[in-house]
Amino acid sequence: MPEHPREWLFVGGLVAALALFHWIRRAFWLFSVLVLPGTLAHETCHLLLGLLLNGQPARFNLWPRRDGNGWIMGSVSFGNLRWYNAFFIGMAPLLLLPLAWGLMTWRLGLGVAWRWQEGLAVYLIANLVYAALPSWVDVKAAAKSPVGWLLLAGGLAWGYRTLQPPPGVQPGMTRPR
Repeated sequence: MPEHPREWLFVGGLVAALALFHWIRRAFWLFSVLVLPGTLAHETCHLLLGLLLNGQPARFNLWPRRDGNGWIMGSVSFGNLRWYNAFFIGMAPLLLLPLAWGLMTWRLGLGVAWRWQEGLAVYLIANLVYAALPSWVDVKAAAKSPVGWLLLAGGLAWGYRTLQPPPGVQPGMTRPR
């Protein structure tokens, strides 16, 4: 939770930048230019994990194009999406979230006054956060992999087990010290 006014200003700027990205989607070409760093990061995550996990990337494209009623901002095509790699390649953009968090923590840790560099950092972090969301195409590709479903089931089981109160403690009761 932010404690210093500068931190609140930084977080407020980040929220405003994300809202601007969402609002400006109607002006498609302006939107495309504003989110180009994030699109590059998003597609690069797919490409790198595809190379690492034998997905055999075939095409890398950052040029926006119309697809029915929507637009495709960029794409990476793969020649070898299989049960063992489709989930990780499809969900690869989620790796941008720790990067955004690290960049934000680093900038806030500098303790400098608000300058143009802070505005640039907010813009880049907002791009990383916005680009971290997998597209529906990414989600559909990942959902075909049993690895993803197993990881989801394991995560839910771990969360359920972790959040259970210890034996002898009723929900809502405090533990004796």
